[in-house]
Amino acid sequence: MKYYRLKTTNPYQNLAVEEYLFRHTDDDVFMLWQNEPTVVIGKNQNAYAEVDLSYAKEQGIHISRRITGGGAVYHDLKNLNFTFITSQEKAAVLDYAYFTEPIIRALAELGLSCSLSGRNDLECDGRKFSGNAQHAEGGRILHHGTILFDTDVSVMSKVLRVDREKLEVRAVKSHASRVVNLKELLGDSIDVTGLISHIETFVLGTMGAEAAVLPKSAEIDALCARNASEAWNLSEKRYLTSYTVHRKKKYPFGLVKLSMEMEKDRIAGILISGDFFGTQPIEVLEQMLVGQDVNELSPIELDPYIAGMSFSELEELIQS
Repeated sequence: MKYYRLKTTNPYQNLAVEEYLFRHTDDDVFMLWQNEPTVVIGKNQNAYAEVDLSYAKEQGIHISRRITGGGAVYHDLKNLNFTFITSQEKAAVLDYAYFTEPIIRALAELGLSCSLSGRNDLECDGRKFSGNAQHAEGGRILHHGTILFDTDVSVMSKVLRVDREKLEVRAVKSHASRVVNLKELLGDSIDVTGLISHIETFVLGTMGAEAAVLPKSAEIDALCARNASEAWNLSEKRYLTSYTVHRKKKYPFGLVKLSMEMEKDRIAGILISGDFFGTQPIEVLEQMLVGQDVNELSPIELDPYIAGMSFSELEELIQS
């Protein structure tokens, strides 16, 4: 396993390096990195719905889209991010237990009893400190997650527009009430720099990783430029199209939102967004649904596009 410690705090550069290593290395990879204030949205999310863009602009908070699914997260310099990259021969797609187990073990050495909860969260004492997401392609899996250490939760609460349905499922009043910074649990015994050193020591020692030097590539620069573009992050053409029919529902596997343009009973256009996971582009599923009669939908295997969703569930949502 190769270990990379990214020194830059530019979110567009960090996500570019991560994607480059995913697409151009054969080794197992572990990476630690931090971002200056940034909202990172999932590949299937609508930034206009998930982020208070006016507040983000006022506060100088970056908006960045990642290639993995899941929900929007807030990063600052008191948050730590980790990435695993490996082959599908070693781990199953969407196997969150495999990738989070080393983090749980490393934190246990600090006296924290943590566990994987729900789809993709790590929790201590029933409160979330880590969200995780994955992308699989070409026989490789990219898994990354956050570790809230002393993140400014007040800023996070203002910039993220968390759908009320997600909170109601967990019976909590706000996004802030269900998250915890590890500093609250660890006190002054360690700071974020100490946490980085501890996890680094664990990875290099217990996991037998080898420190590596980051490659330089024009492709990384190109990915960084794409990541910083409004076309990539806001997808104006995709999300500002006018749709007249809207549906949404929270499932155990995530929130699914549908926006449709109808011609009588036929789907003339459809946009599917949410914090669900999948291994194939959601645009492929959208194209399969365009032109279909909502009363006579052709069965589709949905797991590659919306993991965990049955065709009958999608059919019910469309027809509701």
